[in-house]
Amino acid sequence: MGPFSGLQGGAVAGLMTCELEQLACANNLGNAVSASIEFLRPTKPGKLRTQADIVHRGRRVSVLSNKVFQEDKCTARASVCFIHSIDTPAIAPPPQEIVDPQRFSILPTMKAIHGQPWMMDNFEVRRSENGVMWFRYINDIVSGMTPMARVLGPADWTHGLDRPNSPRLADPNINLTVVLSRPPIGEFIGIQPQTTWMPSGIGMGDGVLSDQEGPFGRVMMSVALTELV
Repeated sequence: MGPFSGLQGGAVAGLMTCELEQLACANNLGNAVSASIEFLRPTKPGKLRTQADIVHRGRRVSVLSNKVFQEDKCTARASVCFIHSIDTPAIAPPPQEIVDPQRFSILPTMKAIHGQPWMMDNFEVRRSENGVMWFRYINDIVSGMTPMARVLGPADWTHGLDRPNSPRLADPNINLTVVLSRPPIGEFIGIQPQTTWMPSGIGMGDGVLSDQEGPFGRVMMSVALTELV
């Protein structure tokens, strides 16, 4: 579960994306470099059906899509881009910024508004001195967890990690976009979050994604702010 009425968005996104990454691997389509997820309606616990397709298969770049259906209604859809890597010796590798997230203390588990078990219970979370939140899975959310799918679980929390204390608003994100320059390394996914809340009731979350060797991507989402009743 997520903090509101349905499954956590990162779990739904991970389900769709993991299937696409496995399909891309079977067809030798390269690595997932971007994922764009749209949450059309809450996905409830229960049986789900997916529909994966290869939209475009190119010599170097391919695009795959997936949808989640529940009771014949589409609740979410995903578009993932894949690129074949090539060697470019003229480009120097980025400097490594070695971090050991295990040296930071584990934070107390946050509780959901509904008071029931939720996806955050499946993460060990730590915070570094510079405000990076480090996530490590306790259990995989899908079998055969793939790199992009593993990132989406923590990434979907980005807008909630830096949310203002007042006013008290529900902040469901309606989409999730992640771009990677390389697959993550190690068990930990780090997020340096930032949020923007507007009087129009529209919000935005974004953040830098890091692992133990430095930044490897970014996350962004739009937020439909709603008053709590």
